[in-house]
Amino acid sequence: MRLFRSFYARLSLIFFLLLLILGAGSLVIAFSAAGHLFDEVEQLLNSEYSSSIASELQPLVSEGFTKEGIQDAIHYMMVLNPMVEIYLVDGDGAILAYFTHPEEQIRRWSIDLAPVKEFLAGEGRAPVLGDDPRTGDRRKPFSVAPLRMGGQEGYVYVILRGESYDRSLRALRSSYYLRTGLSTFLFALLATLLVGLSLFFLLTRRLHQLSSAVRAFEQGELERRIQVRGSDELGALGRAFNDMAASIEAGMEKLKLAERQRSDLIAGISHDLRSPLTSIRGHLETLLLKGSSLNEAEGRRFLETSLKNVDSFQRLVEELFELAKLETRQVQPARERFQFAELAQDVVLKLKDRADAAGIALVLEHPPELPPMDADIGMIERVLTNLIENALSHTPADGRVELSIARRDRMLRITVSDSGGGIAASDLPHIFERFYRADKSRGRGNAGSGLGLAIAREIVELHGGCIEASSPPGSGAVFKVDLPL
Repeated sequence: MRLFRSFYARLSLIFFLLLLILGAGSLVIAFSAAGHLFDEVEQLLNSEYSSSIASELQPLVSEGFTKEGIQDAIHYMMVLNPMVEIYLVDGDGAILAYFTHPEEQIRRWSIDLAPVKEFLAGEGRAPVLGDDPRTGDRRKPFSVAPLRMGGQEGYVYVILRGESYDRSLRALRSSYYLRTGLSTFLFALLATLLVGLSLFFLLTRRLHQLSSAVRAFEQGELERRIQVRGSDELGALGRAFNDMAASIEAGMEKLKLAERQRSDLIAGISHDLRSPLTSIRGHLETLLLKGSSLNEAEGRRFLETSLKNVDSFQRLVEELFELAKLETRQVQPARERFQFAELAQDVVLKLKDRADAAGIALVLEHPPELPPMDADIGMIERVLTNLIENALSHTPADGRVELSIARRDRMLRITVSDSGGGIAASDLPHIFERFYRADKSRGRGNAGSGLGLAIAREIVELHGGCIEASSPPGSGAVFKVDLPL
């Protein structure tokens, strides 16, 4: 049925069935306990009844038992209490005479004396049930007292509730128990159902909210979250869902960013490859069309320009392969111990001619003593070269590019700063992305593939270091690299 598809409905049905089973069991136990209690109370209240009868009968049976001799006395006692049944039994439990309702017959002619002796040993204070001669297997509350009949031991055995009394009692008790038990059961059932279903509703409402959030998240509402209340399992489940949703949403954002970067990468590669290819194609076509009309100097100039573009094209492809290997960690540093100051001096000397040609002062500053470092010399040289070339490309004539080295605990701080136009705040978060150029402040017309800073970052991170860029107001760009010694 559609009604019981919900967890709340199934839980409520199970709860209702359990209540019915427990309620019915409780009624049966209560009825049984009430019957036993009634028997015990009646026996304790009438424990001395048989002793009174025995004291009346003892003078009549001292010389020997005859039914006619005690008939009048027993009749008088039965008139006083018609609800009892009186039996005279011998020392072996055999019934010698009985006095009951005239229409009632007995079914057994002996009784078990074990309950009789237990009753007498406890002086009637402990509840015990004895055989009912009127039935084949039932036991009833009784009262018993010893009686000497001539020279023989016997007993006055009194069943405290006769059969007619039991019939009336059963009718009244069943009606009373039925009314009282059912009324109590229905009241308890309704009260428990009301409280239980309310609590179930409060608990399952949180599950319903969680289910709604999951369905909404499945349909694309990635910002959907659950209001977590409590520290129980449902609260933990809600927090786990929120953490999972946040992780998935962040992953989706990363995928979108990766897609944008892929598009930008394709666009950048297309642009940077198209320019040298177009130039090479144009010069070669010119040589084919006008080869005979061009003098030797003009032809050589076309070939040199084409070769320069081929070099640029080759360098770009090599840097793309290098960056791809670094990003996928296909290369690992070949570490060796060396003096970083000496490496920095070699890089500065290598780029000194370019700086002098551009009218830029290239300065190296470092403390007199630096501990040796353990790293890949070729990779670290590539980082320094890329940073200094980037600074030289964006520093005007009469400017200054400074490479400074300092020790900071177990790290080596490398700083490359220039006196150029600086980097706009909107460009700083993207400065290490592939093919990214800060167009406004760093100039689109500058040489370079746009991959140098990306390669530098990958190499630094591969060595367990970090790199950052900043641009203080009124000054140029500053790149700081921290490498572990």
